[in-house]
Amino acid sequence: MLLITPTHSEYTAVRAALDDRLAQGRLGLTQCGMGMAAAAALCRRLERSGWTGAMALLGWAGGLSPDLAAGDCVVANAALDTQGHCVPLPAPDVPGATVGSMLCVPAPLATPQAKRYALRSGGTGAVAVEMEAYPLAVWAAARAVPFIHARVILDTVDEALPDLGDALDAQGRVRPLRLIARLVARPRTVVSLLWLARRVRELDQALGTLARAVVALAPE
Repeated sequence: MLLITPTHSEYTAVRAALDDRLAQGRLGLTQCGMGMAAAAALCRRLERSGWTGAMALLGWAGGLSPDLAAGDCVVANAALDTQGHCVPLPAPDVPGATVGSMLCVPAPLATPQAKRYALRSGGTGAVAVEMEAYPLAVWAAARAVPFIHARVILDTVDEALPDLGDALDAQGRVRPLRLIARLVARPRTVVSLLWLARRVRELDQALGTLARAVVALAPE
């Protein structure tokens, strides 16, 4: 089984939780990078490698449902895009997790207003939003590759994320000089950035627990 995370922080949390299983050699773990283009690039690499094993995409998501709190787990039963396309997905029974569709968007929904607008305009009924699943779901469905998508809610529907512009690279790592320039131009970003860093640290364990649950329930 191949585990996929978008960013370095998600990769680190999953690796720490599954270090013993990864050492046995029956699991793989990779980063695809942030966004649909990065996910599509991973699909091309998988195609070239002839991959046919199960896959699971794990990471953070933004909440769209007001019933979801930070740290809640969501297992997707469908991957949606902003054009109204839908790919059904198997949803393993992860204890305590919410099951629902997740909306894949081309750019972060960083404000409560953006999240509510996306939900209203799309009419999707999605419970969470992320940026990588749809290309992977399409690729897996076309090849009958088992694909599981599970996330931990990082920011709720009523919470905003800091606007970091180009201060993060494609793997979600900080570009120091660009971050400094961003903070000089927008000093108030410091507060929300510190909040986000603390939230990620607080939820690392939740993501690791989710990863272990998905691996335990995944098809052989």
